[in-house]
Amino acid sequence: MWQYGEYLRHFITHFNLYVPDLLFFGGSFTSRPERTESFQALCLMKLMETHGVNRLSLVGISYGGFVGYSLAAQFPEVIEKLVLCCAGVCLEEIDMKNGLFKVSSLEEASSILLPQTPDKLRELMRLSFVRPARVVPSWFLEDFIH
Repeated sequence: MWQYGEYLRHFITHFNLYVPDLLFFGGSFTSRPERTESFQALCLMKLMETHGVNRLSLVGISYGGFVGYSLAAQFPEVIEKLVLCCAGVCLEEIDMKNGLFKVSSLEEASSILLPQTPDKLRELMRLSFVRPARVVPSWFLEDFIH
C-alpha cells in the first residue's frame, strides 16, 4: 500500500477498490505447486467472486500486468476495462533477437529479473538504478532474495 496509497486516494470516492497481494508478494502464499500468472489470475478471479464482484476494471503493473492480461484472456466477460503498465505481455523471442533487450534469451532475462544469487541481484540493480549502490554485502542480498 505504501507504493500506491498516494494514487489510490484519488479513486476511492469513485470506485470500490481491491488491492490484493499476489501470491508470494506481501503476506500471500499457497502450498499448491502452481506458480504461473494463469494460476494467479484464477486465484484473483476467485477472490473477486467471493466479494461478489462479477464485472471489473483492472490495472496491472509489472508482474500484475501479466496476471491481469491472463485474467482478461481467461475471463473476458468479466473485464470492463484493462490497463497494463510496464508489462511486456507481447514480448516474443523475435523481439529479443532484434535487440529489444541486451540478453540472448527469455531464460537469461528471467535470471536477471528474478535473481537467485547475489551476483544476479547486483546485475539487476546495475540495470535498474541510475546510481546503484556500489557495495552491498552478499549476506544482505541473500536475505533479500530469500
